[in-house]
Amino acid sequence: MKAAGTKGRDHRRPARTGALAHYERTLTSIMVGSAVRVARQRAEVSQAELAERAGTSQPSIARLEQGHVSPTVISLDRIARALGSELVIDFEPLADDRSLRGPERL
Repeated sequence: MKAAGTKGRDHRRPARTGALAHYERTLTSIMVGSAVRVARQRAEVSQAELAERAGTSQPSIARLEQGHVSPTVISLDRIARALGSELVIDFEPLADDRSLRGPERL
């Protein structure tokens, strides 16, 4: 949604650029990779076996688990199913993210 008179810019949240944006992308990749590794270990499946079941390669699974790649939702769903799991995506509010609530009133 664009505010009137903003010439096409969305002012609800400033764009994250540079080091902060890179940090956020990296952190997300690491968290996803860690979740895949935990699920794989819980299922007592090797990286090679998971790769075969999911139709990918063992090095691809290793890169994902190490947080070096950002997999698509389709890839994550295929991996979840290969582990006998269901992919669940949920959105939870951040503990203190004022940028999503708008300006505070006194």
